[in-house]
Amino acid sequence: LLRVLDLSWVKFEGGKLHSSIGGLIHLRYLRLDYAGVSHLPSTMRNLKLLLYLDLDVAIGVPVHVPNVLKEMIELRYLSLPLKMDDKTKLELGDLVNLEYLSGFSTQHTSVTDLLRMTKLQFLGVSLSERCNFETLSSSLRQLRNLETLNFLLTPQTYMVDHMGEFVLDHFIHLKQLGLAVRMSKIPDQHQFPPHLTHIHLFYCGMEEDPMPILEKLLHLKSVQLTNKAFVGSRMVCSKGGFTQLCALKISEESELEEWIVEEGS
Repeated sequence: LLRVLDLSWVKFEGGKLHSSIGGLIHLRYLRLDYAGVSHLPSTMRNLKLLLYLDLDVAIGVPVHVPNVLKEMIELRYLSLPLKMDDKTKLELGDLVNLEYLSGFSTQHTSVTDLLRMTKLQFLGVSLSERCNFETLSSSLRQLRNLETLNFLLTPQTYMVDHMGEFVLDHFIHLKQLGLAVRMSKIPDQHQFPPHLTHIHLFYCGMEEDPMPILEKLLHLKSVQLTNKAFVGSRMVCSKGGFTQLCALKISEESELEEWIVEEGS
């Protein structure tokens, strides 16, 4: 009769979650955040009433996730492991009630599974070498209710500039954007969502100063440039830019040597 089970930080012998978990058929909430799990049992297919499922075990080794999630059609919240093994192939096409999805990998799931998730408000995507940025961007066009979108790189894609076809202006409700994608320069301001309020750029390797673009995004309240987001030495914030900015974070390992802030910025 258990409804809520939090196994965060629990270490399991051999890294295996016991198959008896499938007997808890009334579970609504299951959390395995930072749990010592590398293999999930197929009996999880019985947990059809789950509303919240956190599989972000984050143990540093690839996790095997059986293809059972497609039957959990009541799910509202789903967090997948950042690293899954090569045998993991997931189908998510029937999870039409999802509002939060993180850890979505184009290596282990089909981009087309996102097309029916029209209720999504939060999405975290890991881009693999088998899916280019343009294909993913076009597949996301149906998700018009998105408020937060995070693009993460994988080691195989880090050296490739994926931003050539970057266009997210159709996400009219998007407020927060995180990009860990290689790009020599930031896209034009017209390619960003019109009401963006928070942006976090990391591991981008931008050689050109992003401020001339970012300062023109009229609703921005916070900007983060961390982990080699900008590798240039000179940054300029011009007069009249950043009309609503409240917070600016620049990573301590930045190669910035000169920062000019004009009066009125």
